[in-house]
Amino acid sequence: MSKAKTAPSREIESIEPETPVLFRNARENGETYLTAVFPAEPATLNGDTMSCYAHIGQHGSCSFGWYNETSAAKPDEYAALARELESIGYRLKIYKRMTRGHRAAFNAEIRRLRNLRA
Repeated sequence: MSKAKTAPSREIESIEPETPVLFRNARENGETYLTAVFPAEPATLNGDTMSCYAHIGQHGSCSFGWYNETSAAKPDEYAALARELESIGYRLKIYKRMTRGHRAAFNAEIRRLRNLRA
């Protein structure tokens, strides 16, 4: 008599998708402030603010105008902030600059959220 082979039981692990992020330096009153910008995540439904995150203040919003006045941070400058985000569950895909794809994803998310409210 032959025994049927069965595949070992495995738990299926849910994996969070990667979140696009841009680490930016902003200068204000002689100080430099590091912020993680999520270019595909709207902060509001009006379409002019993205979600962002900083060590102090944590989650917030930033405008495209503010983004345009900032500069890309270097890996050694944003390493601690990236670790902090990963420690709270983010899987990051780091970019140096915003892409057309980010803007398209941002606009698609605005449309999706507005449809949910309708």
